[in-house]
Amino acid sequence: MSAGTGSAMGLAIRGGRRPLLVFASAALGFSVLHHADHVIRGGHSGWPFQEGVTQFTYSLLIYALILPAIYLTATGRDVAGYHLLVAVGGLSLIGFVHFVPVGGHEAPIGDIYAAYASTSAGLLALGILAGLITSVTALAVVALGTVRARSRSTKVG
Repeated sequence: MSAGTGSAMGLAIRGGRRPLLVFASAALGFSVLHHADHVIRGGHSGWPFQEGVTQFTYSLLIYALILPAIYLTATGRDVAGYHLLVAVGGLSLIGFVHFVPVGGHEAPIGDIYAAYASTSAGLLALGILAGLITSVTALAVVALGTVRARSRSTKVG
C-alpha cells in the first residue's frame, strides 16, 4: 500500500482517522480565518480581492489540496501520507512567508498586529496565525504517526 492511497485499514491503527479529521478541519478553519484577516487588513492580499496575482492568490490553492483529503478521510480512505505532504508543505509556506525576512514578507507583529487600531483585534489576528501553525503542526505529527504505524503493521503482518 503506497502512502496516501488504500483502504481504511491503516486508519484503524491508534484511531488515526478521527485525529486526522480534527486537525485537518481545524487547519482548514484557521486557514479561512487567516485569509479573511489578509483581506480585512488589505495588505498582503491579492486576486480575487485586489488587482494582481500575488503570493496570497497562490496560497488559496491550499483549499484545493486539503478539502479532498478531508473528504477522503471522512469516507474511510487512508490518505495519511497525503495529509503529511500537505501539512509539511503548508508549514513550509507559512513559515517562509511570515517569518523569513525577505522582501515582501509579512512580519507577524508589524504587519498583522500593528495593522489594527484595536489591541484586541491585533491579538485575535495573531491568535489565528498561531492557531493555524499549531493545527497544521498537529496534523503533520498525527499524519506521520499514522503513516509510521501503518508501515510497522505491514512489516509485522
